Amino acid sequence: MSNQLVKHGLIYTFAQFFIMFAGLISFPILTKNLSPEDYGFIGLFTVTVSFIASFGKLGIQHSILRFQDSYDQPTFVSNIIFLSLVGPTAICVALLSMVLTWNVISPISFTSIDTVVIAIVVAFSEQIRALLVNFFISKQQSKLVAQIKVISKTINIVLTLSAILLISATSTIFIYAVIASEVIVFSLSMIIAYKFNVFNGISMSKVDIKIYKPIITFGIPLLGLEMVSMLHAFIDRYLIKFYLGGEPLGYYSAYYNMANIISELIIGGIVLAIVPAYMQTWNTQGKAKTEQLMSKAANLFLFSYPILIASLYVISQELFIFLTTKEYATFYYLLPIVAAGVMLQSASPIFSAGLKIKKQVMTMFWIVTLSAILNFILNLIFIPKYGLTAAAISTMVSYSFIIIFFFYFGAKALQLKINLLLPTRSILYAVLFIYLSSFIIFEINMVQLGAKLLLGVLYFCSACLLFEKKLSKFIIQALFNRTRNG
Repeated sequence: MSNQLVKHGLIYTFAQFFIMFAGLISFPILTKNLSPEDYGFIGLFTVTVSFIASFGKLGIQHSILRFQDSYDQPTFVSNIIFLSLVGPTAICVALLSMVLTWNVISPISFTSIDTVVIAIVVAFSEQIRALLVNFFISKQQSKLVAQIKVISKTINIVLTLSAILLISATSTIFIYAVIASEVIVFSLSMIIAYKFNVFNGISMSKVDIKIYKPIITFGIPLLGLEMVSMLHAFIDRYLIKFYLGGEPLGYYSAYYNMANIISELIIGGIVLAIVPAYMQTWNTQGKAKTEQLMSKAANLFLFSYPILIASLYVISQELFIFLTTKEYATFYYLLPIVAAGVMLQSASPIFSAGLKIKKQVMTMFWIVTLSAILNFILNLIFIPKYGLTAAAISTMVSYSFIIIFFFYFGAKALQLKINLLLPTRSILYAVLFIYLSSFIIFEINMVQLGAKLLLGVLYFCSACLLFEKKLSKFIIQALFNRTRNG
């Protein structure tokens, strides 16, 4: 069972790494070819699609993982299809009707009605595909899930970048390429489902309220948590667009996207592996071993966090000159601030372990809701006066709120032992690194970036091996065990 868990975790990590790497490849192409306003509009389109898609799934994706073993496949799939017809289809049709009606009868119409319609259609496709992917996950088809994710991302990247480079470098062309790729991906997903006999034996006569009612009841609280989390993550983009316009939104979106890519590459894989690891440890070895595991994970993050933020501060300007344009690089100071918030969000599963083990979804919901309200108020007050910096700091403050209260309320189930000396020493290492990096001065940007990266690797590795031997031993053992098990 342990080897199977590691195997599935490695496959999912590979797929996630590929998606992040693809994002890193597309990032400079988009920022160098699109205007900042177009890039910001694409970002707003993407987050809107994600928000609609999450709402339309009604939490069913979580219920699939929970209930699929409780019924025979034809009965279970019949009820899931029914819920998909009633849920995602009804919501998207309702949104389309509202948008089209508003555009006809209202004196204030949407300026890009086709874009709004495309967003709703793409969201519908993503809803159905997410349900299908979660069904395969429940069947432990990790290789198939990874293939679907990799193929989907590849098709999207190829079509959108080709459209930008070969047809026209505008947000409109990009969005039309998105809908084209989504049609292809949706069709392939249905073919895969048919090939793997997902729909065999299904019948609407097998739909039963006794089956789909618990599916909805289980999923709705998780849907609420997911929706509030997404609202928390996206609200600043809408307020920046409202207060500052499209061009500043483009600059901010670029730094937010890069922070997400870096966070997923560095932290995402570890968090993806730690969640099933602590659940398995809790079920097989008990509370004490789980506390020991999660204490090490929390301390590792708290030690790494100041180092990562300081490193991004040091290389941010050179990195964005290399990946984007000088206009984007003007706002280089945003990267460490935005990343400070994004990395806290990525690490939240570590600090919410106690709440998840005790299934205290509503506690998590209220914490995230209060944090989202705090984020909204801070952005609302300070963006008009302090611009993009206020949005970045608000993100960091509100995610800090989540981490602190996840840790506090989760302590009733898991008491994590935090060694405050670790982050204290890490801050000292980080401050010294910032000072030392100021002496690296080269006229060629790539040489400057490379020299700072090399200094960072040598400096922090030396500091860990000389002064943080226990932590270094834990990291090396974890990497060795993961490689051996893989």
